[in-house]
Amino acid sequence: MKKVLAFDMGATSIRGIVGFLENGQFCTQEVMRMNHKIQGKNGRLVWDWDGIIGKIEETILENADVSAIGIDSWGVDFGLIDQEGNLLQAPFSYRDEKFIIGRKEADSRIEEATLFQNSGNQIMTINTVYQLLALKTLQPDVYEKADKLLMIPDLIYYFLTGEKIGEESIWSTTGLYDLTKKEVSATLFQILGLKKELVPKIVKAGEWRASTKNAKCERLRKLDIDVIPVCGHDTASALLMTEVARDRDALFLSCGTWSLIGTAVDQACTEREAYESNLTNELGYGSETYFFKNITGLYLFEKYKTQLEEKLGRKISFEEISSYVGQDFARKDKENGASGAENAGQENKEALIDMDAEVFSREDVQVKKEIDAFLKEKGVEAPGDDFSYFTLIYDSMVEKYKEVKEDIERILGRQFTKLQMIGGGAKSEVLAARIAQKLQLNVKAGPYESSALGNILLTLLYEKEVASVNEGREKICEASEVKYYRGNRI
Repeated sequence: MKKVLAFDMGATSIRGIVGFLENGQFCTQEVMRMNHKIQGKNGRLVWDWDGIIGKIEETILENADVSAIGIDSWGVDFGLIDQEGNLLQAPFSYRDEKFIIGRKEADSRIEEATLFQNSGNQIMTINTVYQLLALKTLQPDVYEKADKLLMIPDLIYYFLTGEKIGEESIWSTTGLYDLTKKEVSATLFQILGLKKELVPKIVKAGEWRASTKNAKCERLRKLDIDVIPVCGHDTASALLMTEVARDRDALFLSCGTWSLIGTAVDQACTEREAYESNLTNELGYGSETYFFKNITGLYLFEKYKTQLEEKLGRKISFEEISSYVGQDFARKDKENGASGAENAGQENKEALIDMDAEVFSREDVQVKKEIDAFLKEKGVEAPGDDFSYFTLIYDSMVEKYKEVKEDIERILGRQFTKLQMIGGGAKSEVLAARIAQKLQLNVKAGPYESSALGNILLTLLYEKEVASVNEGREKICEASEVKYYRGNRI
């Protein structure tokens, strides 16, 4: 029996999970959980790199009996390595507001629509391409010293193995990757005046390996553990656990700090309509192409929960929130005359917030204050009590999902009948039921920890503990909790 270790890195927490098969049954054990925060440094927002890599190193040493390690993380952020192999500075966080400088520089060189056509990525100020252009403008000395650009999971891989590579799925989030040709876009590097030499060797998930024997972390060199480039982007890793690639009637919804809703497509969709709807294309395992939209997800919910706990001077359980929101939904539906299927879940859109509004994605957002200001500008009264803000956030999220579903159906000429919900948000029964009700789709919620499970799946596949992705997925799903919710018209 071989054990593998997955590091699943989210924007607010990092987990280490050991996975293995015992008597043919899939088993997991959480061996590390670390909350981490963005730090302010010299007027910029950066990740606590020393804290992150130190905790990962410690976890590996404590679990030295594993056969292989995989790493997945959020997208777009990166570190720069110089010719001597040193990390030049802590990676910036995508929530840093200086990246607008890079976006303006890009706009002076190329039209947004042309950038989208060449990359296929949703136009967002957080994108790697804008981050890199901002760095070149603000820190030209750092830019000139840089030899290689490593995305966050690839940067961890480098510290664990000494090898500088770029995994395909995480590079597909950069805005510098041609999703149609499935290769780094030399055209964009040239137009934007960026050094293509920064790009490391690009590899596909599961098709490379290196050992901790050559780690940058000295204490790991005494070990000889394979480190496998799994799908480095947590979304791509999570989608391995869904049926979307095989079922074109299905949408996926990865619901965490960010929400990503979309479907699998045969080739990247870079049409004008996709650009105008601010949709994106990214790659998954085996170069599978996914077409979806990034939306602010549970970030606002989590921020508000923390701020309300501080106000009340006590912890608030998710059960307490769910109970309140469920009753609030029922009350609102009754008031709206929505007891039947025809009007179920219908909302006055004016009473909702735009989850994509820039103010709601800020690191220092004061949620209640900003929601009140947003509604006041629309001439709408603020929620009646503190807990009603949770209802408003959930309903605003669901309304955005509905809009994106309709955009994707219009652009692709497809009609969806089902949705698979993964990520932490899938644990919320009231949210999953609301999605089924409002989007009129059958919803499958789970597996919940899909990013970590997809990571483990590819690592077990490399170790020949499972014969194929399908076999591994089946074994993992058999051991995972899944719930079903029916849309009213189905």
